[in-house]
Amino acid sequence: MASGSDVRVGQTLILLAILCAAGGWNYHRNAVIEDAVPRPYRGYSDEELDQLISAYQGEVEIQLAHYRKSGGAKELAVQGGGLLEERIDEFERVQRVSQRRKERAYQVTENQILVEQLAKERFARDMNRPIYKMIFRRVTTF
Repeated sequence: MASGSDVRVGQTLILLAILCAAGGWNYHRNAVIEDAVPRPYRGYSDEELDQLISAYQGEVEIQLAHYRKSGGAKELAVQGGGLLEERIDEFERVQRVSQRRKERAYQVTENQILVEQLAKERFARDMNRPIYKMIFRRVTTF
């Protein structure tokens, strides 16, 4: 006949086995979910990621400086008077200046988005370091 302590040990072992199985299943489920998230910079090493971030940040700063210089109030001011042909030329000049400014703004925005994506990749990697943090998060997150 089994004593009361043997029954408790058996129940505890069954409970531990259930918890381990549930944790393993949850780990696998979360790993599949995390792997499905698109991370285009996942294959880059940490050093390459840092180099890309610093390069793009430098490029954004340069582009921002060019953007701020381009299309100032003086450049975009329409010169009045003159013949119709002179007004058309002035209109075309202002259009070109405006178009260049839009293109520079687009380039700045594109590179800022890339810097943000690279920073998200770095953050995702930092969340998983050291490795026990990733394991614990995957096991316990429902």
